[in-house]
Amino acid sequence: MSKLVAIVGATGLQGGSILKTLYAADGYKIRALSRNPESDSAKKLAAKYPDVEWVQADLNDVSSLRKALISVDVVFAVTDFYQKDTLAKVAAGDKDAEFTQGKNIVDAAIDAGVNSIIYSSLDSMKQLSGGKYPDILHLEGKHKVEEYILSKADKIKGYFIYLGVYMENYVRFSRISPEDNQTVEFTVPLNPTTKIPLVDTANDTGHVVKYILEHPDECLGKVVEVSGGYYEAQEMANAFTEATGKPARYTQIPYEAAGMYELSQMFKAFDEFGSFGGRSDFLEYNKEMDYTFVTPVEFWKNRNWNGPSK
Repeated sequence: MSKLVAIVGATGLQGGSILKTLYAADGYKIRALSRNPESDSAKKLAAKYPDVEWVQADLNDVSSLRKALISVDVVFAVTDFYQKDTLAKVAAGDKDAEFTQGKNIVDAAIDAGVNSIIYSSLDSMKQLSGGKYPDILHLEGKHKVEEYILSKADKIKGYFIYLGVYMENYVRFSRISPEDNQTVEFTVPLNPTTKIPLVDTANDTGHVVKYILEHPDECLGKVVEVSGGYYEAQEMANAFTEATGKPARYTQIPYEAAGMYELSQMFKAFDEFGSFGGRSDFLEYNKEMDYTFVTPVEFWKNRNWNGPSK
């Protein structure tokens, strides 16, 4: 019998990767949850994957989530701190805005009788830094959701993935150098020698989630890292040149240039403590998984880079 998997955030990079991977695999029925199933992005995916069921659900509305999760076996959930509505609530003083959305998903899943939840979480930098960096809210909120899921272990099985830094971000943090009008500069507020885990989100994520679905006992309650390796920023620039033949370099910019205070704090913390704080308790699974993570060179070869994203 096929498992019915509900995907929260099906139009995003993580959810879209899971949608693509499970659609191509045997044994799964897919229900895609979207705040607006009539959006252009949802319609495009609905046309591409015609057997997927699209259901309206709002992460701020438990009743809509409960209705959307009826008869679901497993729900994949991701919350987005940088969604406009969430940022507005944070700006108004609600630091738990993202946690509330995650809690809503968990509560609705339990009410609907869902067996398992796979949540895209992250470490608490407050914990990793010994309290030095307590205000990186998109990390704290996700980790708080993870802890909430674990507290409900008697009602729902919890699984967790930690994604590395999106390789896709390097497209956003790129520009043509004004010095020679041809060299591509990657501008990030990180020390050049800081190694961070990188992931081709749109391609890698779904395969890890599929592995969890196929190994539920092994992965239960564990944290699974989604990353193809740890790289310095200059290595991404070198990979770009190798893939495209175009000159490229990494240029470190001030932390404050990241914009939001919480982002400047995040980059400072990454430089000092690392993205995952050097933790060594991730579930070892890479050698068993029938998939090879996308490398930075492969990422740029597949990207067809024509300039910074708008």
